[in-house]
Amino acid sequence: MSAIWWLVVVVALGMGWVGWRLAQFPGGWAYAFHEQYRADREALEGARGAVRQLKGTARRELRQAVTRAEKAYRSRISRVEAELRQLRKPNRGDHVDQLGQIVLHEHALLVGDDEVPLAGLQVRFDLARSTHVSYVYLTQPDGRERLERFAGDEFPEDTVRQFSVRLQNAAVAANQLQSLRYADIHKLEAELQEAQEATEPVETARELLEEMRARHGSDPQLPKARAALDDACDVWQELTGRRPL
Repeated sequence: MSAIWWLVVVVALGMGWVGWRLAQFPGGWAYAFHEQYRADREALEGARGAVRQLKGTARRELRQAVTRAEKAYRSRISRVEAELRQLRKPNRGDHVDQLGQIVLHEHALLVGDDEVPLAGLQVRFDLARSTHVSYVYLTQPDGRERLERFAGDEFPEDTVRQFSVRLQNAAVAANQLQSLRYADIHKLEAELQEAQEATEPVETARELLEEMRARHGSDPQLPKARAALDDACDVWQELTGRRPL
């Protein structure tokens, strides 16, 4: 059964190819297949191929022009969105210092497993002299407060006090950096809106398309190739009495 099926497929494909060949070179079997008319067939097919090639080149260049414009459009939006994500939620940055469970990074504190942003943080030092225990109070922008305890036998008062000052100075620097970051965010938001509206990229794409159409429309090669194809069709019609499509 399988062999018969394959035979049917081969016969169908062969018949399809014969039909296509007769349509391409109309006029009868001899004109489509005999060696006597090979040069005539090659002349007709060569004229057809020249037109196909020029049309294909035009379409390809138009597609490439659109692709370049779209790629530039997407690339600009992706770049701005990535910069905005980084500014809106900066990473904690490099490790700077540590005391007990408090780990100071460039843009945040790690207190145990919790991350606390530096911007807007208030730091206060306190000392229980009777027990020689130092306390560091961390007040977050939303008002929540954390308390870290440092025993004097392990963490001398002066060490804890200096660390507290360093935390407070880091928070002040983070506040200043945040103000600059907000200004950059506003600029990038405006740029993103402009990019998403896509006025400039779309206009550029249209200009490129029109330029390509105009160039190919006025290109003398394509009209010449079409004229040559018409001549080849005329010759074939005179030879066979049938005009190719």
